[in-house]
Amino acid sequence: MKSTIFKKTLSFILCAIIVTALAACQAKTPSGGDAAAVNLREKLASLMVSTDKLGLTGKYSSIAEIADGSVDPDLVGTWVMADGRMSYTYSADGSIAVKSEDYGDSEVRFTCLEIDGYQLICEELIVSPEFNDGVEEETTQLGYTAYDVSNDAMYMVTVEEPSEDTNSSHSTLVTMYRADENGSAAASMAGSPVAISTFDGTWATDKGELTITDGVLTLGGDSYTVSLDEKNQLVVEKDGRSTVYATGVGVMKEYDDEDRTQTVEKTMLSLNYTGTDENDKPNLLPVLDDWKTDYGWDSWYYTGSFELRP
Repeated sequence: MKSTIFKKTLSFILCAIIVTALAACQAKTPSGGDAAAVNLREKLASLMVSTDKLGLTGKYSSIAEIADGSVDPDLVGTWVMADGRMSYTYSADGSIAVKSEDYGDSEVRFTCLEIDGYQLICEELIVSPEFNDGVEEETTQLGYTAYDVSNDAMYMVTVEEPSEDTNSSHSTLVTMYRADENGSAAASMAGSPVAISTFDGTWATDKGELTITDGVLTLGGDSYTVSLDEKNQLVVEKDGRSTVYATGVGVMKEYDDEDRTQTVEKTMLSLNYTGTDENDKPNLLPVLDDWKTDYGWDSWYYTGSFELRP
């Protein structure tokens, strides 16, 4: 079965990384009240779009066919993830050099488009059978990313490519920060904090639900204070004990099996915690899964996938 995600190798890398880490913010942002703070859920919603809506489906097969494409000068330079594990260098000649600790280094060609108010990066990607069992031999395909650049931060969402073979799709927001001449993105991170209000709401999983409001997390009869550290990990504290969770926010679109034009959107929150030993338990354990016990991992690992209640 063809996988829409695996058609776009570079876009897949973006989506995979966001599961365990979003971009950084100022250390310990308890309220997100700063006017410059970005609510990641709102930013994700503003950039979500499909190739069908933009009229891109089947329109181009290579970058050479895009006569009105050009390199956005706002992109030129090096952009890095908050944890430093991945960087993009956009060049004025239309190339992107990607460095990643997890996926290796690569280089792709790109151009930029503006359609219906959306700024788009179009990448020319090499697709191999290793990543897509619907491809018999290596081929070149185009992938699209909607983006917004502000305050030396770049917010990116892979443009959805509807597929009859796929019943659902997952949109995630990736934030990159502009690096200075020394390769540091500390200044741009500090200038674009993430709002703690991103996580406000009641989030439910099979094991129960938790509510976050104005920097306070409620679980059952217990209340915790929550903040964001320098890597945008959620810090949950109570009675002097804190647990740090790698955190991700995404939107899952599920299609009706019979009417492919009808979808239901679900906003999802992931919390992930790696323990050092058997006695190192996260403080939100009642609503998390123990992956070591359930899946035989070598280290203690706890995760929860929550859906936002209406």
